[in-house]
Amino acid sequence: MRGASVMAAAPYPQDIRPLTSLRFVAAFWVLAYHFRDHLSLNLGQIGLVADGWMGVDLFFTLSGFILAHVYLTEFEGMRFRYGHFLQNRLARIYPLHLVALGAMIALYAAASITGAGVGDPAAFKWTDLPQHLLLIHAWGMTEAVGWNFPSWSISAEWAAYLAFPLIAAAVLSHKSRPGIALAIALALCLANYVLLDRLHLYVDGVGQGFEQMTAQIGALRIIPSFLMGVALYAFGRARPIPVRFAWPLVLTSAYWTVLVVTLNWWEGLAWFGLAGLILGLAETARTQSDAPMAGKNFVFLGAASYALYMLHLPIDIVWFHGLEKLGVTDESALMVRIAAVAGVFIACTTAAALAYIFIEEPARKWVRKLKLPQLPKTMLARQP
Repeated sequence: MRGASVMAAAPYPQDIRPLTSLRFVAAFWVLAYHFRDHLSLNLGQIGLVADGWMGVDLFFTLSGFILAHVYLTEFEGMRFRYGHFLQNRLARIYPLHLVALGAMIALYAAASITGAGVGDPAAFKWTDLPQHLLLIHAWGMTEAVGWNFPSWSISAEWAAYLAFPLIAAAVLSHKSRPGIALAIALALCLANYVLLDRLHLYVDGVGQGFEQMTAQIGALRIIPSFLMGVALYAFGRARPIPVRFAWPLVLTSAYWTVLVVTLNWWEGLAWFGLAGLILGLAETARTQSDAPMAGKNFVFLGAASYALYMLHLPIDIVWFHGLEKLGVTDESALMVRIAAVAGVFIACTTAAALAYIFIEEPARKWVRKLKLPQLPKTMLARQP
């Protein structure tokens, strides 16, 4: 009774701004991982950078939390419209996916025409384009990472979106005991990490370790993390954390995550930190103690983080090929190489901001206004 009254007095705000800002942190973490080998700076020797692939799994958990925040009450009340939900999800991810894919096709065509070299031919197979266009290229439909390779995670997200009613129903089956749903979800994350990390020992053609579970079978990677995000939301709305504990939970969770990756502990332990970070930041928004994570500029960067993630590969290619033409190589002065790598982060962030304002947001609004056939509500939601 006490928890219900607290929640009624201070529900999560409609816009949980610290979690939007956290998206930028997750995207920046992934970019650091992808840029770690450039110009022999040996950034991969830093544990936090070497495990930057976890930023994707942080995204997956965040996605589950936010979608539960937006849609779980509708699902409970039998007002959930599956077709409308999928249209909104496509409006969110698909236009920029097409832009990034088009950029990679253009770069591949230009490199082929000029003889500049295209890298691994298996990454640019025209026969894989239909799978990319259908967002099924991380469902075991392609043999290798290809084209705009970060989009494997968007394909995995699409699988989670399609499964959202089942995931929501599973979490709500423990509505009266949300801690059990959260514990089960966390246990599944750990078990999934163990399974996928060793899957290459038993199945040919998959990634060598959990962090390499991307194009070939990446859809399996998202479901437990997405489920944990939904379960975190269900737990948080039912069991509010006292305001004095919100920021300590955030800081402890961040410190724990950094400790795990810095000391090279078993990476599965980081899921405890990712969960606490999301839940704690959501609680700071509930209690209006969310500065500085709710700052206007930080939130904008978070809003543009999807563009940052999706566009960083073509920018990476153009940037470092251009620097090579200018004579910036692994043998250049250390400060020159540091400035070059710092510059690619600035270029990616600037391009992401422009893409968010002039492409992503206008396209999302346009897709949402389209009158598409809607699936019936029946069998897509249930009263728990």
